[in-house]
Amino acid sequence: MLAAHFGELIRNHRVARHLKQEDLARLAGVSRTTLSRLEQGKAPHVQTDVIDRILGSLAITPRIGLVQPGQERVVARLEQQARMLSQREHHLRLMLELAGNPATAVEKIARAREMVALWRQNRTCSAFYIDQWQSLLSLPVSDMAQAMLALGDWEDALFQNSPWAWAWNSKV
Repeated sequence: MLAAHFGELIRNHRVARHLKQEDLARLAGVSRTTLSRLEQGKAPHVQTDVIDRILGSLAITPRIGLVQPGQERVVARLEQQARMLSQREHHLRLMLELAGNPATAVEKIARAREMVALWRQNRTCSAFYIDQWQSLLSLPVSDMAQAMLALGDWEDALFQNSPWAWAWNSKV
């Protein structure tokens, strides 16, 4: 598969530079037959030094990526989903920590409330999110955890603007 990818790349660059196969083969120190088979995708077992010499003769520094052309949006969407899952996990772990350690929960919730108050004061977050977080943070810890689990569609949006961000960088 890799040889086929390089074969197409080599052929495209060779043609764009108006080189004949014989000329490129001579520059790279490989046989014309090897170059021809590589360009046709019929040379699955080409040594890497052969490919390196051909690419070097064309002054190509290839980048190999796992993303196929046209798939960038799919990859970006998957990366966004992974970030959302990570944010959910952070919040749920935090809720478990708070529920399991009520002595420190009061202090941590107070710190989150301060963050929401700062958002309101500086108008750095929408009033809707501020009101939602204020409402959640006013609940007892166990109720807050259950409410955060039941947010549904708003969960991802709220978790993107989290008053708990400081907790991810410290021991919760």
